[in-house]
Amino acid sequence: MKNQKTKVLVIVEDGRKPLEAIAKTIKSTLVDKAAVKARSASEVAIPEILAADAYAFGVGDSASSSWAEIKRLLTGMNLAGRKAGFFVEADGAAAGLKAAFEPAELSVAPRDLVAGDPAVADAWILALLGV
Repeated sequence: MKNQKTKVLVIVEDGRKPLEAIAKTIKSTLVDKAAVKARSASEVAIPEILAADAYAFGVGDSASSSWAEIKRLLTGMNLAGRKAGFFVEADGAAAGLKAAFEPAELSVAPRDLVAGDPAVADAWILALLGV
């Protein structure tokens, strides 16, 4: 039996170029360690959310309308124990989403990755998977 790669879903707030760049870094860093799928927040589908083992959310503004549907969905999904990390444009940008996602019981990384801090990006990405 062949081991399957961890499935990581990267969801990025629409129209946020710095966050899209981090999403590409996540994908390239994990290319040999995980199956990574990147989607904009307004385009992600329910089956993609359910199929993932871990999530990385790129957030510029927790109150953006891009997140409305995902907030609604995650209040009704049980994703208990699945790992989630937030990469943000500024400290505290993900606070509103973290609160909205609490009903899904995700295991949230203790620290957010702030855009513009490439020195810690690889370590944060690998920590998301526990490798």
